[in-house]
Amino acid sequence: APRLRLGLPAIRANPADSIAASAAWPGRLDRLEWVPAPLPAPGPGDIAIEVRAAGVNFRDVMAAAGALPEEALLDGFTGAALGLECAGVVGAVGDGVTNVAIGDRVMGFAPAALASRVVTRADTVVAIPADMDFTAAATLPVAFVTGHYSLVTLARLAPGETVLIHAASGGVGLAAIQIAKARGATVIATAGSPAKRAFLRMVGVDHVCDSRDLRFAAAVREVTGGVGVDVVLNSLSGEAMELSLGLLKPFGRFVELGKRDFHENRQLGVRLLRQNISYFAIDVDQLPARRPELAKVLLAELAAALEAGEIRPLAHRCLAFAELADAFRLMQAAQHIGKLVLVPDGNAGIAIAPRPNFALQGDATYVVTGGFDGFGFAAARWLAERGARHLALIGRRGLDTPGAVKRIAELELLGATVAAFAADVADPQALADVLVAVRRQGVPVRGVVHAAATIVDGTAALVTAKDVAMAMRAKVSGALQLDRLTADDPLDLFWLFSSATTLIGAPGQGAYVAANAALEALARRRHSQGKPALAIAWGPIADAGALAARPDERAALSHRLGAQPMPVTRALAALPAMAACGLPVVAFADFTTLEPGHALPIVAERLFDDLRTVGADSGADEALLGRLASLGSVERHELLTSVVADAAARILGLPEDGLDPHRSLAELGMDSLMAIELRLALEARLRVDVPLMSLTDGASATALATRLAEMIDQPAPSATFAEFALRHEPPSDTGATGATDLAADD
Repeated sequence: APRLRLGLPAIRANPADSIAASAAWPGRLDRLEWVPAPLPAPGPGDIAIEVRAAGVNFRDVMAAAGALPEEALLDGFTGAALGLECAGVVGAVGDGVTNVAIGDRVMGFAPAALASRVVTRADTVVAIPADMDFTAAATLPVAFVTGHYSLVTLARLAPGETVLIHAASGGVGLAAIQIAKARGATVIATAGSPAKRAFLRMVGVDHVCDSRDLRFAAAVREVTGGVGVDVVLNSLSGEAMELSLGLLKPFGRFVELGKRDFHENRQLGVRLLRQNISYFAIDVDQLPARRPELAKVLLAELAAALEAGEIRPLAHRCLAFAELADAFRLMQAAQHIGKLVLVPDGNAGIAIAPRPNFALQGDATYVVTGGFDGFGFAAARWLAERGARHLALIGRRGLDTPGAVKRIAELELLGATVAAFAADVADPQALADVLVAVRRQGVPVRGVVHAAATIVDGTAALVTAKDVAMAMRAKVSGALQLDRLTADDPLDLFWLFSSATTLIGAPGQGAYVAANAALEALARRRHSQGKPALAIAWGPIADAGALAARPDERAALSHRLGAQPMPVTRALAALPAMAACGLPVVAFADFTTLEPGHALPIVAERLFDDLRTVGADSGADEALLGRLASLGSVERHELLTSVVADAAARILGLPEDGLDPHRSLAELGMDSLMAIELRLALEARLRVDVPLMSLTDGASATALATRLAEMIDQPAPSATFAEFALRHEPPSDTGATGATDLAADD
């Protein structure tokens, strides 16, 4: 059965490919992917590392989930990329590097470290002990540098003091336990599950509490005889954070590792600090960027402690690069102990997007039918902008086409020599004569772009045979003649401009849809014969082609199709990737409102399953918003409950009908990071600001639906405010958000 698949088909990565992890859909951990990432040669003071293992950190998960503000990404060493630490073999060194050599085994900080190869500064790595493997080494840099900087450099933890370490079963927590024990401190630790608390007891923690129960504060007071602790290493937020701050003795030190309270700008009463309490905020990602010398010293101290046997690698779980999404889900759900480490495993099982390898030849002629105006001319201009030096434009009226002379002058300014021909591409003899004339110019024909089209409107009951013939003539007959008459030309490309209406239909344009379906059939036939062929099923184009001059018709068609018009520049920019994918038919359209109940019943078919799943999260769902506005309060609440339940089920990994809408989302396993992912999805789809507290205070899908209904019912801003907001929106020609690129998989 035919299915539409999102995105172009991926290809299997080779062991030699340089790849990096990418969060292509912020907020969608199930959409993490590997992308080609060729690296430059290392510059002065830099080294290149062949990664053998890379540690996953909570910062990576927050970045992929869209939970970090831009300021947090820009301030750090790794920026918006994924990965901060790795272990591997030095493959190249830049000028001035003396501390490491090619072939050395090293571990340390590296930007975009979730990759097969990285370039980083030579002073951000240290040698791996000879008896340690790469996966063990990858557990050390972030966890122990964070722990040492927090407890030793800042908190100055002394022998005999007591430290409270929250969420201690993670990487930083376990490293902090080792550091505290090595300094002779008493350790109280918290963790969120019985298994994790049992593990902490096994590694020598003196007292263990439940981090998910606020009664931990009373337990800490009990074990300390009511006096509290000297140091808190905190990663909890909200009330739990404040309770922890209140557990400090006079002259105590509070070290904050968490990010949530910072980014939500949580207010904290300074009265809690009155007894000479010191408060430190830690983001180790900033150390290599802002304090490189300090980062170097901390890494050296890590290496020395390792050599002296004072610390050891952390408990860890290894996953292959191909299990990237699984690793992030494990980290998000806190279903692990210690560190999660990703290993390349020769790039086995990894799919990457095909590299666009598109180039035009200067000593070639490219024939464009329908090239004197509209989408055909836009395609001709695109070819000229990318190096085509010889263009042959064919149109029924040729230079008599309104504006043709001016447009040809525009192409010539771009450096192209343009030959203009007036001919009916469906007339075999006329087209043959044109091609003979083109060949006489001495530049071989290497490309064909067939953009000629005639649109005939009319329902099936009213359309005549003459109407059908007219719609078929330019598109189908012209394509067949081009196929036959260029059989002996050394073609590199043969592009046929089809329409996304072949996927979804277009009421009143059956003949036009049929003509495009025929183009796609021809592309498949040529592809099966080993000939170049690509039929592109374009969605509505906003500013070129037949619909550009008919905005009302374009709007009506877009509504029926559930597709947003896209700028012609954005449409054509996708051509290299589509040409590289190796498929005979590809659709490129911005489907953002597909759902059952749409104006075209076909969208309820299984063919569109993949589109509906992502379309719901890719932007404001105009169809859904329209339905909500037309429903009564009861029906609206039912629909919103369904929307929340479906989104939550996807994030929790449950079947669509496997979530009880009346149960607390927290009881079902939704933690704070999952709540952020749900919040982003609902805000994008419903165009409302969802307070995070609404998702983290034990609400069910039905309760959350009630709150969403109240938000949607709130009156719109005043006209003055709306006008002000409108002036600050990005220009529409930047392209629609959440575009859906489709490849027909049949």
